[in-house]
Amino acid sequence: MTAMAGRKPKHFLWEVEGRIAKVRLDRPERKNPLTFDSYAELRDTFRDLVYADDVDAVVFLSNGGNFCSGGDVHDIIG
Repeated sequence: MTAMAGRKPKHFLWEVEGRIAKVRLDRPERKNPLTFDSYAELRDTFRDLVYADDVDAVVFLSNGGNFCSGGDVHDIIG
C-alpha cells in the first residue's frame, strides 16, 4: 500500500520524501495544540503508515517555536 493514498489531512501537514514520512503539526498561532479530531486523525495517519510499503520511518515535527502545547483547552471545554 502506498503511504497516505487519497488521504487529505485536515489537522496536519504531511509528505513522503524517499522512504521517510514527515507528519507536521501546523497550528503555531495556538502553540500546536491537539484536539479530539486531530488525535483521531493522527491515530488514523499512523495506522496507515504502519502498513505503507513505501515508508520505512516517520518523523513527527511541528511548525513554530513550540512542538505541542498538549490538549486544546478550548476544544475540551467547548
